[in-house]
Amino acid sequence: MLGLRIGGRTVAALAVLSLIAGLGLGWGIARAQHMHQHGSGHMHGEAPSNWLVGLKADARMPAIQRQLRGFETTMAEVAYRYTELYFGAQEGNWQYAGHMAMTMSHALQLGLEREPARRANAENLFLKGALPGVMEAIRKQDAALFKERFETMRAACTACHAAEQHPFIKIGLPVAKRNPVVN
Repeated sequence: MLGLRIGGRTVAALAVLSLIAGLGLGWGIARAQHMHQHGSGHMHGEAPSNWLVGLKADARMPAIQRQLRGFETTMAEVAYRYTELYFGAQEGNWQYAGHMAMTMSHALQLGLEREPARRANAENLFLKGALPGVMEAIRKQDAALFKERFETMRAACTACHAAEQHPFIKIGLPVAKRNPVVN
């Protein structure tokens, strides 16, 4: 086997050459992948990064709705914020609970822009119905009032789902905090 003398030690030339070749090959592959993904603007089978602008005007809204998946994305965010709102109040972190209530309301309002047919039930049962009472309890930092108002909001959520032809979606009290925010 070939050997090299480096600082008094013999290193197998084959090992050194293999290492150099491996590094060069790895770097070349990584560079090629980076150039392929970023240099061309898209990967195999994917639309270029300007996919939305490239669509005709009347095709853009349906494309956006497909990407946002209608109201289901809104409900996923609302569910997250509902849970965080609950635990924020339970832990006495009233500012966090208030923040979650406001962002939950905002998420729902944005979703209603995309799905205006759902507006009447969402506004009557939730946005103008139960949510203001929850927000009042948060402003007062009143745990007993919050518990009462949150239960009203929970029932309003279930009623709204039933009114929207989704009676199988029944809302319960949160059981697991998802965010590591502490008081």
